Amino acid sequence: MILGIVGAFSSVGTFVIAPALQGLLGVWDWRWGAALFVLLAAAMLPAAMITGRVDRLPQPSLQRVSAAAAIGEALRNRRFVVLCCTHFVCGLQLIFINTHLPNYLALCGQDPMLGATALSIIGGINIAGCLLAGWLGQRYLKNVLLGLTYLARSAVLMIYFLLPPTPATTILFAAAMGMMWLGVIPLVSGYVADLFGTRNMATLLGVSFVIHQMGSVVGAWGGGIIFDMFGNYDLAWRFGVVLGIVAGIVQILFGGPSGTWSRARPAAAAG
Repeated sequence: MILGIVGAFSSVGTFVIAPALQGLLGVWDWRWGAALFVLLAAAMLPAAMITGRVDRLPQPSLQRVSAAAAIGEALRNRRFVVLCCTHFVCGLQLIFINTHLPNYLALCGQDPMLGATALSIIGGINIAGCLLAGWLGQRYLKNVLLGLTYLARSAVLMIYFLLPPTPATTILFAAAMGMMWLGVIPLVSGYVADLFGTRNMATLLGVSFVIHQMGSVVGAWGGGIIFDMFGNYDLAWRFGVVLGIVAGIVQILFGGPSGTWSRARPAAAAG
């Protein structure tokens, strides 16, 4: 649940920045937008120094395993490997939408501000989505919740691209996608803690997120290549839908069970 709260705050940034940046681009050039992100990055530094103090808190001795040993153990674990592979698909889907939705709407004759509004709505709704994912993750198997999330995303993506894009359908699409946008963060983080404990949780989440970002590269770059080759996004969104369906099924069938409910674990998986 706490991880869901943290994920919800990450969505506040999307909710605020997307329309603000589009407004800046409507008045000034891209350099002002770049300067805004430089200032935001600088503002994170003191916050990172403060929150980094948690690393000095004592941890149970049973969890003291080197990072290399923890990564080796994780990569030999079927559940973790499945989690990373499906996380790749997660990154592909999300960054494809984030990168190409505004361009898709512009090509369909929609107002450029509609794309920024959609991304803002995704961020705003995802505040509730992260909280819901954190709450559900305390009560139900996380691998099943992740699989259902990937399946639901694919269904929403397919329905949206099969219909002619309008302001109404775009807003509904953004709201539905927002409920599932970063809700995977508390589920993935909690599942890694279930499997391996919290001592090397940051390292293992880093491995998973590197693979997630590989998917992001494919989603952004691959979508552009497909558009350059065919002049539309038809093949790109179909590819994303099929991968999401496969990822959801694989995560449910081969990514679990976690072996316990999160709410029933006493001391953050000390063993």
